[in-house]
Amino acid sequence: MLLEKWMLHSNPSKTVQISVGLMLAGAFVAALGDLSFNLVGYVVIFFNDLFTALNGVIMKRTAEEYRKSKMTVLYLNSLLSAVGVSVVILLVPGEVERVRQFELYDNSSFLVYLIFASLMGSVLNLAIFLCTSTNSALTTTVVGCLKNVLTSYLGMFVGGDYIFSWLNFCGINLSIAGSLIYARATFKG
Repeated sequence: MLLEKWMLHSNPSKTVQISVGLMLAGAFVAALGDLSFNLVGYVVIFFNDLFTALNGVIMKRTAEEYRKSKMTVLYLNSLLSAVGVSVVILLVPGEVERVRQFELYDNSSFLVYLIFASLMGSVLNLAIFLCTSTNSALTTTVVGCLKNVLTSYLGMFVGGDYIFSWLNFCGINLSIAGSLIYARATFKG
């Protein structure tokens, strides 16, 4: 929301601001009650969220400001991402050799799955970009949160790695309530 306000000069309504505040407060409360707290995990998630939001805002701004087609912006985004991944592979010691020695390059099942996963990644990127360019980066992020409502509750019972605490449970519910309020506020009219 802050990135959109700063870079796209958007002015979200009070309801949207309150709902985003609820989501953030819920995440903070849930983290306080996380019995399996992992600082590295939280730092990685924070940067993932930051860069995802930045990516959405920059893509929307590029499409609007430079009048580029959706496919051109998506292509440029993918190209820059490939450059970034390549730089990381080149800078991490021994990574190039591990990539070269990967055992499944000659396995036809692996190659089919790799191609399918790559194609689905492109479809997902296109869907995310279309959602962001039609709505906003914040909407795309919150729709992603709403998608996780079912997964959040299912994850509490399936998998066996969720450690229940009332503080964590209340924080998750507070964050989900914020997502639902946001969805109602933005799609109401």
